[in-house]
Amino acid sequence: MGISKHKSRFHLRQRTSPESTSNCRVPQFMRLTLLTLFVALLFAPALRSVKADEGHGGGEPKKPAQGAQSAAATARTAERNVQTPQGSFRVRMRQSPTDPRAGEEVQFAVDFSEQVEGGFGGSDPQPIEGATVTARVTSAAGQTVAQNIASHAEGAGSYGVHYEFDDRGDYKVIFDVRTGDNRQFAADFPVSVVSAPVNWAFWLGLGILALLSAGAVFGYGRSWKRDGVTGREVARKTAPVALGALLFFVLGTVALAYFEPPRERRATAAPPPARAETATGTTPAGGDPALGGSGAVITIPKESQLLFSIRTATVEQRQIVSGLRVTGAVRAKPDAQAVISPPVSGRVSFNGSVAIGAAIGRGQTIGSIEQVLGAPEQASLEGQRIQLRTAALEQQARATEQQSLALQARTRLTQAQRELQRARNLLEVGAAPRRRVEEAETAVRLAQQEVASAESQARVAQQQVRLSRESVARVDPVRQFPLTSPVTGIVTEISAATGQQVEAGAELLKVVNLMTVLLEAQVFERDLAAVRESGRATYTAPALNGEVYRIGEGGEGRLVSVGQSVDPQTRTIPVIFEVPNPLNRLREGMFVEITLDTSGGANVLTVPKQAVITEQGRTFVFVFKGGETYERRVVVLGAEGQDYYEVKTGLQAGERVVTEGIYQLRSTQPGA
Repeated sequence: MGISKHKSRFHLRQRTSPESTSNCRVPQFMRLTLLTLFVALLFAPALRSVKADEGHGGGEPKKPAQGAQSAAATARTAERNVQTPQGSFRVRMRQSPTDPRAGEEVQFAVDFSEQVEGGFGGSDPQPIEGATVTARVTSAAGQTVAQNIASHAEGAGSYGVHYEFDDRGDYKVIFDVRTGDNRQFAADFPVSVVSAPVNWAFWLGLGILALLSAGAVFGYGRSWKRDGVTGREVARKTAPVALGALLFFVLGTVALAYFEPPRERRATAAPPPARAETATGTTPAGGDPALGGSGAVITIPKESQLLFSIRTATVEQRQIVSGLRVTGAVRAKPDAQAVISPPVSGRVSFNGSVAIGAAIGRGQTIGSIEQVLGAPEQASLEGQRIQLRTAALEQQARATEQQSLALQARTRLTQAQRELQRARNLLEVGAAPRRRVEEAETAVRLAQQEVASAESQARVAQQQVRLSRESVARVDPVRQFPLTSPVTGIVTEISAATGQQVEAGAELLKVVNLMTVLLEAQVFERDLAAVRESGRATYTAPALNGEVYRIGEGGEGRLVSVGQSVDPQTRTIPVIFEVPNPLNRLREGMFVEITLDTSGGANVLTVPKQAVITEQGRTFVFVFKGGETYERRVVVLGAEGQDYYEVKTGLQAGERVVTEGIYQLRSTQPGA
C-alpha cells in the first residue's frame, strides 16, 4: 500500500508539471497585471482630485468666486500711454499668472481706452469698442516667435488673449489695434518666462512601473529555469508575459503622464477685465506714475527683481564736467607720422612684410628703389668706366714698383745687419775699432727707415688699387637705393606696388603712430575765455562704446594749445588737446564729442544718466526704498555731464536709484 501511494503521488506530479502549469501561469499573471492596471486607473482620478484640493489649501475646494478673486490679486498689471497723430490712447494689461512657466498657458486681459479732450466724453478716457485686436510675440532681441494671435472681447473696451510659451526666456507681447474708424496703434509689454519645476512624482511612478514590468518578466522566466526549461523554450514561454508587461508599462506611463505630468502644472485663473479696478473708483496710493505722479510706490518680489536684472547706483556728490559741448576730430601728431618717398626715379620693390596695418620700426628697411640709366647716361658711364680702369692699371703698376722698392730696402737692411754683426765680433777680439761698429749701426738704422718708408708707400699703392677697382665696380647702369622708415608706427596707406616705376619724391606709403593723438575742437570766439580758464574737458566717440575719458585734472591728457587765428567763415578757433590712445581705438579723422568744462570744478549732487526717464514733459527716477519697494520720484536736473546729471531737487545723497531694469519697472503698475 505504501509503495502504491508513492507511485500515485509520483504520477500525479508528472501530470501537473510543466505543461499543465504553463497553461495556468499566463492567465494568472495576466489577471494580476490587468487587476493592477484597473486599480491604478480607478484611483488615479481620485488621487488627482485630492491633490487639487490640497493645492487649494485646507483640503477644501474653493468657490469659483474666491478663486477668481485670488487670481486677480496675483495678476501682474502694466500700463502704456500711446501718443499718435491720430489720438492719445491708454493700454492697460493684466497677466495671469504673474510668473509664467514654459508649456503653461498665459492669459492676458487688455483694456483699450482713448483720451478725448472736450465734447461729451469730458476728460475721462473712453473705452474703445468694436476694435480688431491681434497679438504677436517676439523675443527680447526682436525675433518673431508668434503672430496674428486672435483675441476675444471680454467687456467694454476689454479683450482677452491666451498664449502658451514653449521655452523659457524674455519675450515681448505686442498688441496691434485697429479701431472701428480704421485708426491703428500698438503697445508692447515685456514677459519673462521661467522653466516649470520637475514633477518628481511622475519619475518615481515611472521607476516603479519599470521595476514591476521588468520584475514580472524576470521572475516568470526564472521560474521556468527552476523547472528545468532552458534556452529558446524559456524565451518562447516568456514572450506573452513580456508583451503583457510591455503593454502594462505603456498604459501605465500614459496614465501617469496624464494624471502626473513630467513637469509640474498648476491651475491658472483668467484675470478679470483690465477695467475692473478703475470701475470700482480705486486708484493706487501715491499717485499714478503713468500720469506723471511722484511718490508712487511699486512692489516687486525678489524673484521678479532677479528676472528683471534690476541694478541700482548711489546718488552722491562728485565733480562732473559740464559746460560747452563741441565736435572735434582726431589728428595724428606731426612728429608721429611720415610719408616715405624715393630719392631717385626708378622701380620700387617692397619687402614681403610691408602691408596695410603692418607695424614697422624707426630705421627699418622696408624696400628699395632700382634706378636704370638711359642710353646717353650709359654711354657717359662707359667712358667713366674706361678711365677708371686705366687709372686702376696705373695704380697697379705703381703698387708693383713700390713693392719692388720695399723688397730692395729689406735686402739692404739685411746686409747692414750682417755688417753690424761682423763689426761687433771683430771689436770683441780687438781686430776692429769701435768706430766701425758705430758706422755699421748707423747704416742699419738708415736701412730700417728705408724699409718702413718703402712698405708704407706699397700699402698706400695697394689701397689706391683697391679703390680704383671699387670705383670701376660702382660704375653700373643699375643702382639700388634703400627705403627706410623715419618713424615707428603702422602702415596706413600704400600708394605703389612692387615693380612699379615711380618718380623721385612720389608718395609710396604712409606710416602713422597713434599711441598718442591730438583732439582738435572748434570753439566759437565768444567761448574762448572759458576754455582758457578751465583747461579741463571730457571726450567720447562712437568707437569707445559710450566710455568717457577725462582731460586735465583727474584724467590723462592735457591742453596743448589754443589757436591764434579765427576762421573767417566759421568764426571758430582750434583748441588742441593731447590724449593717450593705448588701444588704438581712436583713428585719424574720427569725430569725437568733447565737453569743455565751464563748471569751475565744484562737487554737486549727481545721478547717473541711465537712471533718468523723461515722459510727458516730466523727469523722474525710480528710488530703491529697500526690500521689495521702489518709489517713482520726480526730480529737477541741473548741469549735464558725460555720464551724470546734476540733481537740483528730488534726491538726497546716499539714496539708491535704478539704472538697469527700468523698462520692466515702467511696465509694472503700482498697487498690483
